[in-house]
Amino acid sequence: MRTNGIKIAFISTLLISGLNSPLLFAGSKATAINNKINAVISSKVFEMAKKNENWKLALVTGKDAQVVFMNISPKTNPNNEIGLETHQFDQVIFVVEGQAKSVLNGKKSTVTAGDMIFIPQGVPHNFINLNVKKPFKIISVYSATDIPENAAYKQKSDTPQE
Repeated sequence: MRTNGIKIAFISTLLISGLNSPLLFAGSKATAINNKINAVISSKVFEMAKKNENWKLALVTGKDAQVVFMNISPKTNPNNEIGLETHQFDQVIFVVEGQAKSVLNGKKSTVTAGDMIFIPQGVPHNFINLNVKKPFKIISVYSATDIPENAAYKQKSDTPQE
């Protein structure tokens, strides 16, 4: 369980450093071969997330973690929200663009571009876009895979039911 926290902290640090420099996911050659996962460099990840027009888009999928772009808007989901959900893994969200009402374990607050939200496993959460004309865009880092590798869902209704 401790390694999940370390992984999230490591990935979070890399994403934050991506504001000014390339994002690096690297490990030993042996680790990459054993996991059958290649190291990934994603430059300007926040700019990439701003250009995402899909409901969900998997940027990087590893054995035990995943980075997903999300675009919450009436165009991708008529309800203009993620919808109340709970995961069996930790999640870190970076707000890239827009403003939303967050509901974490029943507690409401407002989040805006530049904010980071850590959601422990099992915590019910939802994000409701506060603007019907502009999208709420986020980068979500999961400590497990949430959607298939290279998946892109235009709208929430395209997402397979859990």
